[in-house]
Amino acid sequence: MAKVESIEATVSEGKPIGRRSPVTKQPYKKLLAQYSSKRTFAIVFFSFLIFLGILFSFFFRQQESRGCRTPYMSPSYARIKSFDTSHTRFATKYALYLYREQGLDTTIEPRGVPILFIPGNAGSYKQARSIAAEAAKQYYGAINSKGSYGDAGSLNLDFFTADFNEDFTAFHGRTLLDQAEYLNDAIPFILSLYSRPADSEFSNPRSVILLGHSMGGIVARTMLTLPSYRPDSVNTIITLSAPHAHPPASFDWDIVSIYQKINQYWRESYSDSLIGRNPLASVSVISIAGGKLDLIVPSDYTSVSSLMPSSNGFTVFTSTMPNVWTSTDHLSIVWCDQFRKVVTKALLDIVDARDPTQTKFLNMRMQIFRNIFLTGLEEPSRRTIPYSLVHDTLLKIQDGSGVFIEEGKRLVLRSLGTYRKPKVYMLPIPKSSAKKDFFSILTDQKLEIDGQDHRIDVLLCEQTTENLDSRKESFSTIIDLSKGEQSQNFLCTNSADDKLILPASTHQSKYPHDGEVFSYIQYRLNEISRYDFLAVVDSHSYAAPGFFMAELVNNMSYKFPLKLDSSAFLHNGVELKLPAERPGFVELSVDKVFSSLVSYRLKVQPQTCRAAPLFYPLVRQFVEDPNESKFFSNAKEVDINYHGSSPYVPVLSRPGSPNKLRFQLWMDPTCDEPESIFLKIDLLGSLGNIVMRYRTAVAALPLAVVAVVLLIQFNIYDSEGIFVSFGTGLEIFIGRVLPIMSLVSSLYIIASSYLVPLSNLPFIDPEDQLVDSDVTKSTFHRKMNNNGMFLGLNEPYLFLLGPLFLALSCGMCAIVYYAAILVFFILSRAFLILKSLYTSRPSMMQSTMNRMSVTILWILTKAVSSAHYFKLLLDRADRRLLTTFVLLVSVLAFVPYQFAFIVGFIVLCNTCFKVVHGQNEQLVQAGFFTPNFCNFSFSMLMLLIWILPINIPLLIVWIHNLSVHWYTPFSSHHNILSVMPIILLVERMTSGRMIPRMTGRSQIITKILLLYIIIYACLHGVLNAYWLHQLVNGFSAWLFLIYV
Repeated sequence: MAKVESIEATVSEGKPIGRRSPVTKQPYKKLLAQYSSKRTFAIVFFSFLIFLGILFSFFFRQQESRGCRTPYMSPSYARIKSFDTSHTRFATKYALYLYREQGLDTTIEPRGVPILFIPGNAGSYKQARSIAAEAAKQYYGAINSKGSYGDAGSLNLDFFTADFNEDFTAFHGRTLLDQAEYLNDAIPFILSLYSRPADSEFSNPRSVILLGHSMGGIVARTMLTLPSYRPDSVNTIITLSAPHAHPPASFDWDIVSIYQKINQYWRESYSDSLIGRNPLASVSVISIAGGKLDLIVPSDYTSVSSLMPSSNGFTVFTSTMPNVWTSTDHLSIVWCDQFRKVVTKALLDIVDARDPTQTKFLNMRMQIFRNIFLTGLEEPSRRTIPYSLVHDTLLKIQDGSGVFIEEGKRLVLRSLGTYRKPKVYMLPIPKSSAKKDFFSILTDQKLEIDGQDHRIDVLLCEQTTENLDSRKESFSTIIDLSKGEQSQNFLCTNSADDKLILPASTHQSKYPHDGEVFSYIQYRLNEISRYDFLAVVDSHSYAAPGFFMAELVNNMSYKFPLKLDSSAFLHNGVELKLPAERPGFVELSVDKVFSSLVSYRLKVQPQTCRAAPLFYPLVRQFVEDPNESKFFSNAKEVDINYHGSSPYVPVLSRPGSPNKLRFQLWMDPTCDEPESIFLKIDLLGSLGNIVMRYRTAVAALPLAVVAVVLLIQFNIYDSEGIFVSFGTGLEIFIGRVLPIMSLVSSLYIIASSYLVPLSNLPFIDPEDQLVDSDVTKSTFHRKMNNNGMFLGLNEPYLFLLGPLFLALSCGMCAIVYYAAILVFFILSRAFLILKSLYTSRPSMMQSTMNRMSVTILWILTKAVSSAHYFKLLLDRADRRLLTTFVLLVSVLAFVPYQFAFIVGFIVLCNTCFKVVHGQNEQLVQAGFFTPNFCNFSFSMLMLLIWILPINIPLLIVWIHNLSVHWYTPFSSHHNILSVMPIILLVERMTSGRMIPRMTGRSQIITKILLLYIIIYACLHGVLNAYWLHQLVNGFSAWLFLIYV
C-alpha cells in the first residue's frame, strides 16, 4: 500500500497526465520527471544503442558488392484487347500484353513457345522486358550465326506479361487469389492463339512456362491449386525472389491461410500415397534468390526444399550461378545483365516445341537447370560419369614429344609453350587408389574446342596398339605429334565439356564478377577408371603467359574440420594451420555453425613464396540447402554471411549429413609453406541480420509489453483506486517482470531447440536413396524442424536473443510513450499560440504580408490539430452516436474495417489531445477527465499504436483499388465485429469518464484476457500478426462491457 502510494506520488501526485491544471498550476516539466528513473533510462539508453548498432550493421557491415551490369533493349508491348470480359471477370481490372523486341521480333503474331511473366507486389508488367529482350537476342543471334539454336525442337520465346495495376499482393490474400484466377483464365486464351499447320514439325502448345517475380512466384504456385486450373497447362515454374516458405507480411488472415493451403497441397501432392496420381508429377520449380542485397524479401523464405523433392525443384542463389557470381537486390534480379543471360539460356535450352508441352521431359529439364544454375561442385549435381564417353580425339605421340609424369606427382606449368613446340604431358590414372580420390585440374585457359592452333587440351585417353589410320575420319580431332614416325596411339575423350567455370583470382582481382575466369575440372577415379592416362596437350609453339596445374588428391587429405571451442571462438576465433604438403584444393567444414543469424570474418594469411604464385587464394563459401555459394577472389579477409537455418523457415535434416557451413579453397600448393586460416564471429555484423528476419516482431513483442503494463495498471487500480501512468507501469515492469520474462525466454529457446518435435516429410527425396555398399541401398524420409513460435530459433546458443528482444521492446515502448506525450504537448502549445495570434488579427493586418502569414498560420492550426474538427463533431452525444452508426454501416457496405480502425485511432488521439490541452475544473470535479482517466487513455493509445502497422497495409490496398476504379468490396474485411468493440470503446472514452474498478469475476476475466494477449503475442505474434488485432478488439469489447 505504501509502495503504491509512493510510486504514484512521485509520478503525478494524483493529477492528470499532461494536463496543466488551473488549480495546481503544475509545470509541464514535472510531468516528464517520471521518465528520469534509472531503470527506465538504462533500458531506453540500452535499446537506443542496440538500435543504432542494428542500423549501422544493416547498412554498413557485412555488405556485398553490387555487380549487376545495366542491360539494353528496345521494348514494345502489344495489349491483347480480345482477352476481355467474355473470357474473365477481371478484364476491367487487369490486362494482358505480348512483348516484342524491336528489330528482332518481326511479327506481332505469337509463333514461338509461350511464357507468362507474373509481376510481384506493386510490380509492373514492363519488368518482363529485360529477360524477354535477351531471349530474342540469344535466339535470333544463334539463328544468324549458326543457322539454328540448339537441337531440332528449339523455338523462340513469346513473352506474355500480366498488368496487375501494381496490386499489393503481399498484403492481401484476396488480391493474390484474384490474380491467380485471372491467369488461369488467361492460359487457355494464350494457348488458343497458336494454330500451327498440320504438317509442321512443331506441335500446338498445351502448356505455358511461368516466370514469376516476388509474389508473382506465389501466384504461380497458387494457380495450380485452384479449381479453375487446367490440368497439365503448366509444367515449368521459375520464380525470382519469391517468398515460398512464409508470407513476407502476416497482417492479413487470408494470405496466411492461403500460404498454409498451397504449401500443404504441394507437399502432399508428392507424398508416397499419391505416387502415380500426383497432379504435379511433371512440374519443375526453380526458386532463385537474390541473397543479402534483397532488402524486401528475406532470401531464407525462398527455399522450396520442404515443398517438393529435388527431382522436381530446388533453390539457388544468384551468387552461385557461373558467370553471375553476385547477389542482386529485389528489383535488379529482373534486369541484371549477367543474370538474365543465364536465365534466358536455361529457358531456351529446355524448349522442345515438337512436344505439346513445348519443353523437354522433367529429368532433362532438371539436369539442364542444374548444369546452368549450379557451380557443378554441389554433391548431388556431380556427374557419375564424364559428359561424353565417345572417343572424339586421336592422339599420336612419339618418344620425346610426350612427358610421362610419375604416378601421384603434381603437374605444374608456370607458363605455356616452354618447349617452343607442341608438347603432351601424360599423367597415369591409378587403378589401385581409393574410388573417391580425384584429379583436380585448374588453369587460366579456356579449355575450349574452338579450332585454335594455340591452346590447352585436357584428354582422357586409353592406350591402344591398333592401327587407326583407316579410322581417322571417325575422330573430330587428330593430334599427331609423331611426325610420321612410329608412334603410340591413344583413343581420347576431350574434357572440354566437363570443365567448370570459376572466377579468376589474380593479384588484380577484386570481385568474382569482374569478368575473368578460371577453368576447373574434377574427376573421381571411379568415374574415369576405364582410361589409362590423363593427357595435357600444350599446343603453343611460342612462350605464352598462363598456368596449368593438375594433381591427384587423396580423399582423406584435402578435408580439414574447424573444431570450435565456444569461449575461444567468441573472443579470438579459431585458427587452422594447413600443412605445407597439401593439395591445391582443400575443403573446410565448420562444426556447430548452423544459424544464418550469425556472421563471421574469414582471414587467409598471405603466403611468402620464393617464386611468383601461380594464382592467389580463391575461396568458395557454401551450404548445401539451399544451394548458396559465394566466391571470394584474391581472398585476404572476407565477410561470411549465409542463408541456412533461419527463424521460422523449415529446417530439413538427413541422418549423418548436417547442413554445415563449409569452405573450399584453391591455393597455390607450390609455396611449400604452411597456410593459416582464421575464422571469427562478427558480433556487430551479426546485428544487421535481425532486421530482415524479425520485421514483424516490431509490432508483436512491444504489444506484449504494453499488455503486461496494462495488467499492472489494472491490478493497482482495482486494489487501490489509482490508475498509474503508463510510465510508472513500465517502470514496475522493468524492475519486477522483465527479469523473469527474460529468464523464461532464454529457457524457452534452449528447451525448444531440443524438444520441438521433428516431422517426416511426406515424400522421399531421390538424394536420400543412399548407397550403403556396392549392393545394398537405404531410403528414408527427411526430418523437418519447423519452430514457428516465439523467435523461431533452433539453436540453443542463441538464448540471449530472448532477453535482447524484450529489452528492445521495453525501450521502444518507453520512447513511443515519451514521444506521444511530447507531441501532444507541442500540438497543444502550438494550438494555443496560433489561436492567440489569430484572435489578435486586427493588429496584425497592417500589411498584406501580415495577412498572408496569419492565413498560413490559421491553415497550419487546422492541419496540425485535426482534433479541432472532431471536437466540434463529438461534443454532443447524439452526434457521436450518429457518427459511430454511419461508420459501422459503411464497414458493412463498402469500406474495410481497417478504415474504421484508423478513424477510431484518430478519435482516441483527439481524446488524448483534450487531456493534454486541458479542461475546466468543473468537469474534473464532476468525474470527467480525472487523473485516472488521463493515464488510462494514454495506455489505450499505446495499445492501439502497436496494432496500427497491422491495419495500415490493408488500407493501402483498398485505396489502391479505388485508384484503379475497382470497387468490388473485400470479401474478408467487412466483418463489423472485427472493429465495432474498438469503435464503441473509443467513442465511450470521448466522454472523459473513467472505466469503473473491477472486482471478483470481472477482475479475473481481465487478467485472463491480458495474459492471453501476452502469451499469444510472444509465441505466435510474429507469424500471425493479423490475430493481434482481433485480440485487442476482443479486449476492447470486454472493457466496453465494463464501461456499460
